[in-house]
Amino acid sequence: MEIIKRLTVVSNPTRIFEVGTEIDGREVIEIRWVGSEYEDHVHSEFQVLDEDGCKIATIENAPVILDYQRIVVDDEKDDPRYRIA
Repeated sequence: MEIIKRLTVVSNPTRIFEVGTEIDGREVIEIRWVGSEYEDHVHSEFQVLDEDGCKIATIENAPVILDYQRIVVDDEKDDPRYRIA
């Protein structure tokens, strides 16, 4: 399973949201894609959430760069594709 580890908003100035960092005293726990795909377009939306599941930021229809991190969940632990060497 892969999760979004870092989201970089390509703008001026560039904004970077990364799991495990703090923003205004709140720790970023999750970056989630909540957009929608339609037949003729995509509504791109990401939410940056804190430890209580509250939104720190929402990024809509902006150019972004996503960095992913592979994690192992219990049902994948015996799958050789997810073993960490």
